[in-house]
Amino acid sequence: MRVDPRLLAMAPALVLAAAPRPAHALLCGTILDPLSVSATTLAFGSYNASSPTPRDATGSVTVSCGLGLDLLPAFTVSISAGSGSFATRKMAFGASRLNYNIYTDGGRTTIWGDGTAGTVTQSYSTVLVLGSITYTAYGRVPVGQYVASGAYADTLVVTVTY
Repeated sequence: MRVDPRLLAMAPALVLAAAPRPAHALLCGTILDPLSVSATTLAFGSYNASSPTPRDATGSVTVSCGLGLDLLPAFTVSISAGSGSFATRKMAFGASRLNYNIYTDGGRTTIWGDGTAGTVTQSYSTVLVLGSITYTAYGRVPVGQYVASGAYADTLVVTVTY
């Protein structure tokens, strides 16, 4: 029996083309398409301790695929306490401290943290979106904090677990 060599040369290519792609290769978070996170600064601007209203600001946390071509896997986004605690995060300027917090909702009632001490995390569990998901971070500096004038800052760590 004689076999045409052109058929043998094509057979492996056809088998590879017909082989199903592993499910994890469709999701970002692999070495070839890493998951990335970026966050914008919560800039509160000038704070007036005698103002009757708190100083609010918004920022964002974006989770995306490195290449932007694959589906996002399920993930959870948490934010560290920074300086202070989840109940009262603190910005510093020298020895002075200014209380603030970050929330998951515009009403600023639910503290965004790591899921402990009454805080919540942000989660994503649907694999039907390409590209990125952006969450809004709602910040607030409460009224009545008489502190030294200066540029107050704190550093928080955003962690994505998938």
